[in-house]
Order: sequence, then C-alpha cells, then structure tokens
Amino acid sequence: MMLNVLVAHTYSTMGRLGFLDYVIIAAYMLFAVGTGIFFSKRASQSSENYFLGGRSFPWWMIAVSMVATSFASDTPLVVTEITRTDGLQRIWWVFVAVLALIVGIFLFSRLWRRAAIITDAQFYELRYEGKSAAFLRGFRAFFAGIIQNLLVISGVIFAMSSIITTVTDIPKWWAIGICSLVALVYATFSGFYGVVVTDFVQFFIATFSMIALAVIAVVKVGGLGHVLDTIAATEGYGPRTLSIFPDFKSFDLDLVKLLIYFFILWWIDASGYNMQRMSACKDERDAVRATIFYAIFQCCRPWIWVLVALVSIVLFPILTEPYNDTHAYPLVMNEYLGYGLKGLLITAFLAAFMSTIDTHLNWGASYMITDVYQRFIKKDATQRHYMIVTKIVVVLMMAAGFGLALYIAWRKLTISAVWEFFAFIMVGGGMISVARWFWWRINAYTEITALSLGLVLGLTNPFIPESVVVFGYPWPEMPFEIKIAFLTGIVVPISIIVTFLTPAVSKEKLEEFYRKVRPGGFWGVLSSDIRELPGKALSLSTIIDVIGGIMLCYGISLAIGYSILLRFDKAGICCLSAVIGGFIVVRWYKKEVKVLEHSGGFSNDSEISAM
Repeated sequence: MMLNVLVAHTYSTMGRLGFLDYVIIAAYMLFAVGTGIFFSKRASQSSENYFLGGRSFPWWMIAVSMVATSFASDTPLVVTEITRTDGLQRIWWVFVAVLALIVGIFLFSRLWRRAAIITDAQFYELRYEGKSAAFLRGFRAFFAGIIQNLLVISGVIFAMSSIITTVTDIPKWWAIGICSLVALVYATFSGFYGVVVTDFVQFFIATFSMIALAVIAVVKVGGLGHVLDTIAATEGYGPRTLSIFPDFKSFDLDLVKLLIYFFILWWIDASGYNMQRMSACKDERDAVRATIFYAIFQCCRPWIWVLVALVSIVLFPILTEPYNDTHAYPLVMNEYLGYGLKGLLITAFLAAFMSTIDTHLNWGASYMITDVYQRFIKKDATQRHYMIVTKIVVVLMMAAGFGLALYIAWRKLTISAVWEFFAFIMVGGGMISVARWFWWRINAYTEITALSLGLVLGLTNPFIPESVVVFGYPWPEMPFEIKIAFLTGIVVPISIIVTFLTPAVSKEKLEEFYRKVRPGGFWGVLSSDIRELPGKALSLSTIIDVIGGIMLCYGISLAIGYSILLRFDKAGICCLSAVIGGFIVVRWYKKEVKVLEHSGGFSNDSEISAM
C-alpha cells in the first residue's frame, strides 16, 4: 500500500518546473552559445587550435574537463540501474576503468605528450610503416571517429530523453533537439577551447547539484540506517545488494565476474578524448597532474549516484510501465527536489549531456579530418578549407547520432545495454593497444586483426541463437562478463598469431619511434645505447608505482563506500591504504620530475615542430 502511495505521489508531481527552474536552464544555454561565439575566431586559426586549443591549457583545466566529459547524462542512470539490478558488486564495471587511468598516469600520459600528435590514429604511422600503417590509421579513424562516437552520442541523447520525460512535461524530442542544437553550435564554432571552458563550468554545477540531491534524498527518506535496513529486508534485494565484494570463500560466479573486471575488461592505453586532453596540456608534468586528479575523482564520484540508487530502491522497489530502472534516478529527483534546485540539477544533466556531445563531436571530427580527409583525400588545402569541412562533419555526426538515438528508443533498449554493446566491439583490442608500446614485434596487422574481429563479434553477438551453448549457457543468457572473457580469448590469440605470420616493422622505424617516445619494455631488437635512453616510462619500479596509485585511488573510494554502508572499521583500513598509496605516488612524482627535467621532457617544442 505504501509503495502505491509513493508511486502515485511521484507520478502526479511529475513535470512541474517553476519559473526559477526555467531561468537557470536558459541562463546556461545562453552561456554555452556565448562561449562558442567568443572562441570561434581563435579556434578557426588552425587545426591544432581547433582540436587541441593550441596545446596551451594548465593541468587543472584539463583535469576538470576530463571529469566533466565523463559525467555524461547516461552515467548516473547506468550506475543507478546496475545497482538496482545487480547490487554494488557490479559497480566494479565502472570502477575498473580507473585501472586504465592509473596505468595511464605512470606509463601513458607522458608518452602521448611525447608523441606530439592530434589523434591517437596518427600514432599508427608513427609506430608502424607502409600501406598497412596507412590503412590502419584510416580504419581506426572510422572505427573510433564514427562507430564509437556515434554510440556515445546516441546513448547520451537517449539518456537525456529519459530524464526529460520523467521530470518535465516538455515533449522530450523537442527538448533534446534544442539541447543538441545548442551543443552543436558551440562545438562547431569554438572547437576545443569552448569544450574545455564549458566543461569547467559544468563540473561545478553537476558536482554541487548531484551531491545536494544525494544528501537531501538520504535525509528525507529517513537516514542511511533506515535505507540499509530496508534494502536488506526487501524481497528481491537483500544483503547481496549492499555487498561491495563477493564472498571470497567460494569460487562462484560473482568472484569470476570480479576477476574478469580486473584482469580483462580494463585494458586500454588511454581513451581517445583523454589522450586528446593529455596532448592539450602545456607539458608532460601538467599531463601527469591532470590524469592523477581525474583518476582520484573518477574513482570516488560514482558513490554520489549510488546513494540515490539506494534511496530509489527504498522508494520504488518495483517499477512498472512506462518506467524501468533507467528512470529511477530522475524519479528520485521528482520526489525530493523543489523549485530552483530541480532546475539546477536538470541544468547539470543538460550541461553534462552537452559536454559529452561537444567532446565527441570535436574528437570524432578530429579523426575524420586529420586521419581521413587530410591524410587520404586532400593533403594540401588551406586551413580555411579544413575548417569548413570540419564543421560539415560535425553537423553530419550530430544528425547521425540523433537518428541512432531514435532507433534505441524505438527498440526500447536500456542504457546499460548500449554500454555492453560498446564493450563487445572493443573486446581484445585494449590489450593489444597496451602491448604495442612496449613490445617491438607488434605490427599494424596485429591491430587490424584485433579491431576487425572485435567489430565483427560485437555486431554478430545479438544474432547468435540460443542453440549455441558455451560453458553451459545458451548464448543469449550468458552473463555479459563471461561473454567478454570468452570473446577476448578468441581475439587476442588470433591477433598474436597474425603478428608472427606477417612482416615485422623495420629496425629503422622502430628506432625512430623509440628515440621519440622512449617507452621502455621489450625492445631487444634495438641496440643497448638506444634502449638505455633516459626518461623510460616502463622500468622495474613501475609495478610499485602502479600499486601505490591503486592504493591511493581505491583506498579513498572504498573508504567512502564503506562509510555509506556504515562500516567504519573497514573504512578506516581503506583510509590507511590511501595514505600509504599517497606517499608512494608523491615519491614517484618527485622522482619523475627530476628525470623529465634532466632529459628535457618538459620542452617538446622541438619534437612538435619536427613532426
């Protein structure tokens, strides 16, 4: 009876925004458009200005931009959805991405900066050679610039439509169309300058408003103790929902999933837009600082949304049509936020939505212009010509993303389903993208194989029938994590076999790459004089440094998580772990600063001009 009253109350108050709410929303929209106009002239001066902001940003602006872009409008909804359906253990699907950031801090942030490139697809002709490298560059540009970016753009558009449908009476596709148009305007005209500046403002709006919702929701529902007791006693949820880790006493499916998260799912050398931001920093030191801040914040931020997810279970243990778990977060907004604060939180979602849209439009266009149009179609045009084509590409990508979002809505898919599809098409390629820096034998054919197989397997996955049984599961019923492990076991071995069946990269090309980037690792084909160049990213002490980063980031995160669960004994142990990790990271950073200063790592102007 109580459930029905709560649901009826929430649904009846749905869609009511006050004048103050509309003022806040309109003010942000005007700010976004004004930013685009203000930076339009500076951004149009060159491709480097448009896509990297002239490589002039301090670490704190890039760090905040990284965080703001990863907010998106879909992430709080996905965290709420998976908490409700699978419990806190599946939050590791979100947390495990921080492993890539931690490894990125100690290995990749300075390597991308030393590479002095605009897109990660340019890397392929820096690392490999010949027609295979050129083909891979174009293929990767299409894969990342079109397929990956359109999936992200369509996903956040769909998520924003779910929010607007739940909390306002505005026709959702009209609202999404207006927001998309505003994002398109300032992304088209301002380039990376506008992206970073709007990200900076969006970060503070989103962080404040989402923390406010979490605190208000917990207080008004009766406090954390009431929330935890209610969930533990609610049918369909129980203690497992509140367990951060599986029971290590038995090797069950929950433990298998956790091991897959940590040993298979996280592998990548840096996402393309994070690489873009690392390259936009003033120097390597700032790139490292930005990535450290991003990793710590990224590991802690999901708990803001977990609190709302837990409250949503208390309020709405069961959701019926037209709502599902994707709508739980905005339903809590409806229940507890009044005029003004609701407008601020909707603005936060709009800002997060537009931040993600403009980032992926800018990033996707950088692939298509730098790695396809300028590389293969028209090599010697004027900067004005390239800017005109860039803006046409941005508009076309926005239209395609909007169309794909309509398809997702028509199919009535969940946001987590879109995330899973994204993971399937990337399967296996992450491991290869890490190995290519540190093992000389990896060649262009290795990566072509990994990307192609991942794409094929990801596209065919929804069509594999129940008659196909693997590990005792009919294929459609197999858990997502088990599928990822199984497909990785196909893609990676085949890619390595192809490596040894195809020609190695020439010693001259490998030497040129190593001198420029100095990655360290397994480069025995090169002379010892080259392999011992100062400033190597990979060394015997790297494992200790990575452990320190893990202890710092996950120590802080788990301390927050256990505090939410009122397990202060475990929270104290996690705080101690974070302190020890912090000392290791500080020691590493001081050591790296000395190495980089001695090797001239902070001054890459000569390297950039030589590209």
